[in-house]
Amino acid sequence: MSTPRARPLADLLRLFVGPGLWFAHLAVLYGAEALICTPPLASGRAMTWIASAATILVLGVLALFGAALVRQPPPADRSEEHTAAAFLHATALLLAVLSALGVVWTAWPVALLPVCASPAG
Repeated sequence: MSTPRARPLADLLRLFVGPGLWFAHLAVLYGAEALICTPPLASGRAMTWIASAATILVLGVLALFGAALVRQPPPADRSEEHTAAAFLHATALLLAVLSALGVVWTAWPVALLPVCASPAG
């Protein structure tokens, strides 16, 4: 009985690409709103452009990453090593799709609500 071979670090790191891009998008949007919507600047138009550009960029990168995962199918062999590779492959693809939904969910308020609106009070 042979011992299972360790998976490369790249297989594990591939899992964090989608959530990492979603987090970067979230940080850019909230950071930009905190900096741009301060009283001396308060440019709603600039915030809308930054949010649109960041959203399009991150969704494009996630689409390219997902397409690369789809083009490279997991191994079809049923040994334990290849089953783990198939699981990591499917999980990375699912996380990329969920991260794309998270990016859209994060950008949704910028599209629907007034940007840099002062609070009522």
